[in-house]
Order: sequence, then structure tokens, then C-alpha cells
Amino acid sequence: VHLVGGHGFLKYTDESGKKVSAFGPPFIDFAGSCVVHLVGGIGALFGAITVGPREGRFTEQDQTQFDAHSVPLCVLGTFFLFFGWYGFN
Repeated sequence: VHLVGGHGFLKYTDESGKKVSAFGPPFIDFAGSCVVHLVGGIGALFGAITVGPREGRFTEQDQTQFDAHSVPLCVLGTFFLFFGWYGFN
């Protein structure tokens, strides 16, 4: 977070003493959200690449016998997501 924040190496002081960004317009990462989501996304990508696909999980005959989703569990999961979002914000 400190790398892109107010005093990281991506900002420098020009000749007039003003802090400027190394890459164009000033960039302020509010609460480090950009860095947190970037690290999480890269971690998820490498995790998916490392684990790989589920080979042998589905065959041709299993595709017609695929079970439907549980509506009560979908509603419960939606409630948990909403409650977490509301509590976080």
C-alpha cells in the first residue's frame, strides 16, 4: 500500500518541490483497495493455474444428470454476502 500511496517510490519531488506521480496524473489508492484487490486477483490466478482443471469430474453421461442448485442455500448465501457488505461499508 505504501508503494502507491502518498510517499511511495512511484511519487517523486520535482524541481519546484511539488510531489508528482511517476506515471502521469496523481494516483491515490484510497485505503489500499487497488493493491489489495490486485494481490488477491494475482493470488487467485496462480492458485487456479497451480490446481488446474478437475479432470475426470464430468463425463458425457453425467452432463444430463447434473443436479439443480438449492434455492434456500442460494438465498442464505445472498443474505451472508449482503450482511458482510453492509457491515463492511
